[in-house]
Amino acid sequence: MIASLDTRTAPFERLGKDYVRFLQALKTRGFEGEIAPDYANRTVLATDNSIYQRLPQAAVYPKHAEDLERLTRLAAQTTHRAIVLTPRGGGTGTNGQSLTDGIVVDVSRYMNRILEIDVEKRRVRVQAGVVKDQLNAALKPHGLFFAPDLSTSNRATIGGMISTDASGQGSCEYGKTRNHVLELDTVLLGGKHLHSRALTPEEEQAERQQEGILGRVHTTAAEIIDQQRALIETTFPPLNRCLTGYDLAHLRNDQGQLDLNSLLCGSEGSLGF
Repeated sequence: MIASLDTRTAPFERLGKDYVRFLQALKTRGFEGEIAPDYANRTVLATDNSIYQRLPQAAVYPKHAEDLERLTRLAAQTTHRAIVLTPRGGGTGTNGQSLTDGIVVDVSRYMNRILEIDVEKRRVRVQAGVVKDQLNAALKPHGLFFAPDLSTSNRATIGGMISTDASGQGSCEYGKTRNHVLELDTVLLGGKHLHSRALTPEEEQAERQQEGILGRVHTTAAEIIDQQRALIETTFPPLNRCLTGYDLAHLRNDQGQLDLNSLLCGSEGSLGF
């Protein structure tokens, strides 16, 4: 972790002024993770498993959800709206999804804990930086595993799998990542937490009546699928995996329940952390 944010030091001389101000403000807001504007960290995170290369302005390594809240609250301020934040897991994507000219937010360094294994219900709660093989090693003694099987499973994080709705071999039998996601805790721009899962009609109504961004999110999503379903069906081909935009067609599941996980899975980090 850098000890101070003196803009006269070498790492900051190469950064845009907007990013220098943002990183200075982030430090004063109590960000507990690492802030890395040095050229070494930027170079390492300038490539992933794709053929592309983009040099970021800096990298930050949040230690917990509170750090993500600090990041997104600060980025929501008008004075910092030019700042670009891009989440990164294992960097195993082949389309350059984790590359950016802005700030890389790497959750794999610290946010990599398996929080709970419920063997009876066959459920597990993890942080976004947990690697797939790490998870399956913990599940193996219980006769369980997390599907599908990726070729990069010793590096790919669960957060990255969710962001790309990863499939891999075995997906014809076990489905893609979205088929195994029960609930997500997403930090939105401004620092609010969106807890998404399949909602009963009563739960949906309660969520839509909330004030602020959480109410708007649920109301907008419900209106899209309820009012534009025919247009969605004629515009988007019936693909097994949605790779051409947000998966709007499954905003309601087979039981008619609103489930925002269909948007978040495959959104490549563009909607929240």
